[in-house]
Order: sequence, then structure tokens, then C-alpha cells
Amino acid sequence: MTIAYLLLPGPVAVVPSGKAIDQLAQAGLRDPSALINEFGSLASFNALPARVEPDRSRLVVYGKRWAAWLYPSDHGDAYRLGHVSPLSFKDQERLLKGALVLGGTAGWWAYHHVRDVPQRLSSHWPLLCRAWANLGVTRSEVTPTMPVHHIEYLDLLTDVVEATRDIEIARQRQAPALPYRRLDSTREERHSARGVYTFQLLRNATVGRGAQVFLTDQPDLRGRVLRVEDHEVTVRFDNTVDYARIPKQGALQVLPSDRVYRAQLDAVEVLRERCAAQPHLLTQLVDHRVAPYRPDTGAQPREMLDPAQLHAFRAALTVPDLLLVLGPPGTGKTRAITEIAAASAGRGQRVLVTSHTNRAVDNVLERLPPDVRAVRVGNEDAMTAHARGFMVETQVEALRQEILAATEGAASRLAPFVGVEDQAGRWLDYLAARLAEARLADGDVRARATELAAAVERAAAPVAAQLAAADRGVRESRASLAPLAENHRNHEVRAEAARRRAASGMLAFFFRWLADRRERRLAASFQQLSAAQTAMRLAEESYGAVRARADALIAADPAVRAVTSARDSACQVREKVLGEAARAVEKTREVLRPAVTVPVGVPDDLAGWTRLEQELTSAATLARLRAGLLTQWRDQVAVAEQDLHRELVRYADVVAATCIGTATTALLAELEFDVAIVDEAGQISTPNLLVPLVRARRAVLVGDHNQLPPFLDDEVRDWADNLATDVPPAVATLIGDVLRRSAFERLYPSLGDTNRVMLRVQRRMPAELAQFVSAAFYQGLLETEHPGGPPDPVFRAPLAMIDTSDQPATRRREQPDRSADGLGRPGYVNELEARLIVQFLGRYATRYADWAVIVPYRAQAELITQLLTKELGDTGVVDNVGTVDSFQGGERDLIVYGFTRSNHRGEIGFLSELRRLNVAITRPRRQLVLVGDTATLRTARDPGFAALIQSLTDHLDAVGDRRPSREIESVLGA
Repeated sequence: MTIAYLLLPGPVAVVPSGKAIDQLAQAGLRDPSALINEFGSLASFNALPARVEPDRSRLVVYGKRWAAWLYPSDHGDAYRLGHVSPLSFKDQERLLKGALVLGGTAGWWAYHHVRDVPQRLSSHWPLLCRAWANLGVTRSEVTPTMPVHHIEYLDLLTDVVEATRDIEIARQRQAPALPYRRLDSTREERHSARGVYTFQLLRNATVGRGAQVFLTDQPDLRGRVLRVEDHEVTVRFDNTVDYARIPKQGALQVLPSDRVYRAQLDAVEVLRERCAAQPHLLTQLVDHRVAPYRPDTGAQPREMLDPAQLHAFRAALTVPDLLLVLGPPGTGKTRAITEIAAASAGRGQRVLVTSHTNRAVDNVLERLPPDVRAVRVGNEDAMTAHARGFMVETQVEALRQEILAATEGAASRLAPFVGVEDQAGRWLDYLAARLAEARLADGDVRARATELAAAVERAAAPVAAQLAAADRGVRESRASLAPLAENHRNHEVRAEAARRRAASGMLAFFFRWLADRRERRLAASFQQLSAAQTAMRLAEESYGAVRARADALIAADPAVRAVTSARDSACQVREKVLGEAARAVEKTREVLRPAVTVPVGVPDDLAGWTRLEQELTSAATLARLRAGLLTQWRDQVAVAEQDLHRELVRYADVVAATCIGTATTALLAELEFDVAIVDEAGQISTPNLLVPLVRARRAVLVGDHNQLPPFLDDEVRDWADNLATDVPPAVATLIGDVLRRSAFERLYPSLGDTNRVMLRVQRRMPAELAQFVSAAFYQGLLETEHPGGPPDPVFRAPLAMIDTSDQPATRRREQPDRSADGLGRPGYVNELEARLIVQFLGRYATRYADWAVIVPYRAQAELITQLLTKELGDTGVVDNVGTVDSFQGGERDLIVYGFTRSNHRGEIGFLSELRRLNVAITRPRRQLVLVGDTATLRTARDPGFAALIQSLTDHLDAVGDRRPSREIESVLGA
């Protein structure tokens, strides 16, 4: 982190703009001066962080809750407050990269208009720019100007996000409170300490699963909706909440939140500031230009992949910027993603696996090999049970227990060195005391030895001269004896040599003569040596006699006896305490040995004992340090949850989160990724897609733009449609395109074959169904590997349809539903189709243990759910019936799809979105049963839909089984 402290020499004037005032008012802050006063208060403590953005010529100031964009006035005397937003994790990332910390006691002042600012004031903008330049955060090289069409693209995205946000926030604010009449605790499975409670409402809930709510009278009690069932809403609170604190009757209020839009705007701002991890991301998205490369043809996956999957795998490991993988239903997208993620992690790269939905993210986690370190970040309530095992909270608890268990042995070994249990310290203290006694005793011994020497000298004084003379005689005799002994040895050697040479040979006579001569000399040296030895013996005897008289005098002397007794007592004391010291040493070694290396050996003198004490003390000090550090570390592990969270994420191979989740959790702040793998990319809007992309150096987008497009709210669609009156037609068209089409859909046709791959072999659907899907949606490129299945008892083919056009119009037609479905559109029900579906499943649901009913409208889904529950009982029917959106990415053995719409006008509503039909009919593994009125469907007012239904019925008649509904009623009723 790079920071510099800057003391401003004078006050700062700020003029809030109308936009900033509105932004603060929407958040409940009516007086902008309160925010500006807060900046002044922080500055007075030298604690106001700020950043200078030269490219945008603005100062960004960060308060306790808000980030404010300040633009210097033309006259340099004030700032215009142009924009404010709640602090986000992206703000934290920016501050960590570099910040000015502003100080000064002159204050920050708010003014209504620039003309009200006194002329003597200054914005200090040049001073701030110089300080920022000296900080070295800005690039040293000149940054080229961003192309105009890139700026226009970013401005367009900003407009789209802000408009969508304003529409959504307005809707949330207008939502009425939800009064409840009873509060119940619940035994909901908990993965954290937060409280979970169920509220019984006075009327049907108008809040969706995942919405954030708060208690009207206690806004600090906030939570997220886990489940909604008619009048019952289950809420998991953000913190532990005492049951007694929640009123038994009260109201829940939806909490307006713009966190999603803040994440999107932050991503756009990262691109605008050219701070994306992939520096050419804008060029790829806007100009559809990518860098050339060659796929790594030698890379091998862990599992067997078909040729197209293998191509995608190898390209994904090598592509420097962007790869698109088109994955039609059943072609093994998840398998390919898993292999790419595992291989990238194996190369030491940090991988982000993300998607629009939690389920898609969790599917990848389920397939990752166990040696890949993966963490799941996000809302635990939206995760699968398996994915919760990858949650940071779950893994941290397991890691904590693992660490504590792994260090338990060391902690036990080091326990004797902690606090009152410091056994080594006690033994060392005992050793030090004994050695102190030994030193005193040794000093006494040395003193007594000196006294004894003096006493002995006094006692032996009468014979001292004789003893000295006798000692001198012994030394002189010894001195004279040594050369004689050496001479005798030499004569022995020479005589022996002569004797050996005299035994034989031509010169034997000479050597016999020489040997006799040397024998004579040897005898003479022997006589001399014997005489000297006799003299030596006599001198020693004389010395011994004198020594005996001296010893007798010394032994009889009372003073000598007294000093000798005292010396012996001191020696005994010294030996006793050294014995006790030796026992202390062994005990200390016994305590230290499990923890550290201990010195060995037994000293010979007190200096050695001192060195041994020092070595043992050093060893004990080391053990205490280790014990203290380990104890502190274990204590910290038990409480440092957030630190462990961050470290676990930082060192993970794979991080899994939804697109928005990558920017709305502090755990991922600052984190960049080597590769982002985005599943369901064809369903993700561009603003959402940017959130993970700006954090990755390269990206692999896996999706299918022939399936569900990005969700578009009706009010947002109306806003886009009405733009033609406010902006040029080209801009309105581009905005509509950004809203209605994903970046994946716009990019895929424009990229070359090196940057796009289509998975071609599907293994989910029966061939009869796959043939139609391939021809209708994938230009006939989809291949099939499917084993087929046993014959169905009702239909002659795995692709079948119950055609209700044989029924009277009054019986088969739809009915409008008064409520709106989950997408905000008017709903429809079709009782005939609902009863046919229930009748069919009532008889054959047990044949297909894994089945589902898909219909376009929530009202129709609710009707079928009610009827099926009566028919089959409560056997998980709710989870088996839903709209198309709820089954995106799923698959079942049996899929029943009801079109619902039946009218003489050919009106089909949003069924005209052909991709929704593609999603619905590509879910089955064994059998697809369509239920609908072909008379309406084939004459639909939408020509594209009518043509598709015509080709579908033709295909049904050729290889499938299209049957009149009355015939099916007869078969089922038999």
C-alpha cells in the first residue's frame, strides 16, 4: 500500500450538485452538508483518505460510509460534488493501491452555489496533483487517449446500469410492508450462528426468495428470505438475534439494495480507468479483436474428452485473452469446465469459476478433483449441500480443528514451559542454587589448601634442610643415571649386531673379533650403570627416611590436623552439592529433551558446570519462546476467523462465486485471477459479465446464446423502447441490443475459429429429439451419442405430443390469471392442459422416478402443483413443477412441457422467444411429452414461432408420436 500524508493549508469549499443531493436523499441523508462536515472532521484528525484521478480530473474522497467525486471549479476556488456512492469493496481495492491521507483543521465547508464561495478560498488542486504524482501511483508513461467509441460504449453501459438501478430501487421503495401475526423459531439447518425465524403473514407474500428484509420498527434487524410459501416467510438474519427481541406481531419491509448495480458500475469504472487485469478487454468486447495464439496441443486432461471438448480444453489453457465455448444442451459443458479449471490450477494459476446462477457454480465444484483446493464464496442459503462443504466458513472451521489437532502434540510437549507449569525453570533455579553452594565450598577448599600448605611447612621445619638435601641427592642421582642407561642400551645394540655378523661369511673372523671387543665394552657399561643404580637407590632410601621423619612431624602437628579436617569437610560439601546439581541437570534434561536439543556430558570442574548451566538455560529459553509462540498462535487460530478466511481464499486454486458475488464480498477484495471461467455466459447481461472479467487476465466464456437470454425486466424494456424520443436512433438501438443480447451472443459470430469452439456431441437427449434440436437451433451441427431407452407404455417414441386441438375451443382455451407471474408479466392458466398433465403423471410418474413439468407461466405451474399434490400427495411435487427459468441447466428422465396458450387470435405472448422453447425441450434424458394446442401454435401471429412449431409437428409426425388429447384421455382412463 502506497500512502502519503498531506496537510491542506486552508479550508475546502464544496458545492453539491443536484444529482449528488438526490443520491444522498435516496439513502436517507437529506442534508449534504452533514457529509461534507464529516470530511472536515476526518481531516482534523489527519485521517481523510483520497485519490486523485488525473484522467477524469477529479478528487475522490472517502468518508466513513460514502465515496464522493469532487470536480475542481474553473476558478480553482472550490469543488463541485458530482457523485456519491456507498463505500464498496472496489473502493477498498483502490485505496490499497495508493492514497493521499488529507489533514488540516481549517475545515470543509458546504455552499449552495459556486458564486457563494469566497474568493479567497482555494481548492488546492495543484498541490494535490503534485502530491499524487510524487506518490508514484500513476503510470510514468504517457497513456494514449481512449478511443471515442470506447468512451461512448462505457457511457452507454453506465446509462443502462443507472437506469436499471433507479427502476429497481423505485420498485423496492414502493413495495408495501408485510405485516405478520405470528413469529415462530425454526430448526432450519444452520451453517453459521445467525438466527432463522418464520413469520406468518396476514396476506400472501409479495417478496421473493433471496430478498433482503428488515423489521419495520427495528431496522438494524436485517436478514435474507430463505423460503416463501403462501402466508409464510422464513428469514435468516444477518447476525445472531434473540427470539425475545423480535416483536410477536409487526411487519417486514423489503430493504432497497443497489449492491448489484454498484458492482456493475465499479466494473465499468475499472474499464474507464484502464485498470482491468486484462488491459485489452475493451478492445475485445467492443471491437471484437483478440490476440493471435496457438493452442497447446500437448496438454492432456484427467478425464476422457471428445474431440471438441479436447479442443476447447487445450485452447482454454493457452488463449491469452478470450475464448468462447458454445455448449448446446447435453454436450458436457461442466466436464470441460472442470478439466480446464483443474489443469489451470495444476499450472499454478488462480482460477475463478463463476456464473449467473449458484447452481451452475456448484455443479463445477461437485466435479473438481479432491487435490484441487477450492473455496465457495457467496450466500450459503442458495448453495447446494455439497457446495456448502467448500464454503470458507466450513473450511476454516475444519482447518482450525486440523491445525489444533496437528499441533496438539507439540503443545503438550511444550506445556512444561508455560506459566506456573514451567518445570524446567524450577529445576534450573535449583541447579543455580546448588552451583552457588558448590562455588562457596570450592572457595573454602582452596582457602584451606593454602592454610594447610603453611601448616605443613611449619611442622616440617626441623628436618627441612635434611629433606632438601635428600631431595637434591635424589635429583642428582636421577640426572646421572639417565645417560648411563642410554649408553648401556647403545652397547647392547652394537654387540648384538656384531654377534649376528660373526656367525658366518667370509668376514666372520673379523666380526668375531669385533664382537668380543664390544662385549667387553658392554660389560664395562653395565658395571657403571649398576653403580649408578645403587647410588640412586641409596639416595632414595635416604630421602624416604627423612620424608618419614617429616611426615611424622606433620602428622603429629595439631594445626595440620585441624586444617586438614576443615579442608576435607569443605570437599565433602562441594561433592554433595555437585551431586545434587547433577540430579537437577538430569531432571532439566528430562524436561527439555522432548522440546529442544539438550547438552550432554558431565563437567570435570566448576567452570564446566557453569557452561553447562548456561547451555541448559539457553535451551530452556528457546523452549519457552517456542511454547509462547505456539500458545499464542493456537489462541489466535481459535479466534482469527477473518484472517483465516482471507488466507484460505488467497491460497485457493479455484474460487467459485456468482458474477456479482465476486465483487460483493470483502474476501475477494484485491484478488485478481489468472483465468475466469464463466458458465451460462449466454444468459449473463454485459454489466454482470464485466464484474468478473475486469479481475481476470484471460477469460473462458462457456454458454449457449440459443438458450435463455439475459433477463430483461418489463419496466427496463419499456424504458429502452421509449429512448428513441430522447437519444439518436443508433444509440437507442445499441442500448436495446446491450439489454436484450449477451456479450457472448454478440461476440460469438465475430471471433475466429481459434477463439471460439462448439461442443458438438450431446449425450443427454434421445436421438429423435436431438435431431430436431440440432436442425432448429444449431444448423444441423449437433451429433448424438445416446443409448436410447425402454419403450414408453403410452407413446411410441421418446418425442411425443398430446395435441389438444381436437377439443372444443371452450374447453381447451386459456384463461388469464389476475395476478402477475414472477417475471412481472400477466399470467395465464389452461385447465385442460393441467388436468391432462396431472392425469398422465398420476398413472406414470412412478415409472420415471426423476421427472419434471415445465410451463411458461407461474400461474399454470401453481395450478398443476395443486392438482398433482392432491393426486400424488406431498412427495416433493413443488420441486418438480416450475417455469422454464427454474430448469435452465437441469435435466430429468421425463419432461412434460405444456404450452398453456390456446386462443383463436394466435397470440402466444413471450412464447415467441424461441430460445425458451429450446431450453424446455432439451431437458429430458429419456422422454419428452409436449402438451399444447397446435391449432393456435401453428397459426401464431409471430411468424418465427409458427414456422418452428410447423417444423416440430412435421418432425413429430415423421419420427415422433403426436396424439389427439381425447385418445390419450381414453388410454389413461382405461
